[in-house]
Amino acid sequence: MVINNFQYYLDRSLVKKQSSNPEESKALLEKAKKRLKYIQNQKITSEQAAFIFEDAYEVLREAAQSLMAIQGFKPYSHEATISFIKEKSSSDFTEEDIYTFDRFRQLRNNAVYSAAPVEEEDVKDCILYAEKMIVIIERITHADNLL
Repeated sequence: MVINNFQYYLDRSLVKKQSSNPEESKALLEKAKKRLKYIQNQKITSEQAAFIFEDAYEVLREAAQSLMAIQGFKPYSHEATISFIKEKSSSDFTEEDIYTFDRFRQLRNNAVYSAAPVEEEDVKDCILYAEKMIVIIERITHADNLL
């Protein structure tokens, strides 16, 4: 699936413009960090890989959504969240980062909606990417005194 430009999601009400919400942003980022810590302590087995992967993806989504909240946006689409990161934080995230985020979104959708299995290696990769994303988002919010 192609990630459209951010305006596409705004025009279709898949993102709402609202006031900046630093409290929600901080809460989402803290929740993402706690969820990451929780999954880092889990043993990844083939039986539990899909569940741990879903949580790892949620870390990505919550962290990205924390940036949206601070800038006054509320997403109603996972693709919109990725589009926001791509356009509004392009100096902080590479094209490879965006591709990786979207790949994990697609894997998560397949796991959730089609009960597709998730490889243990994908779980490990997603956790590593979540760790990276948290660091980048914390750097953005602290450097710009957003939180």
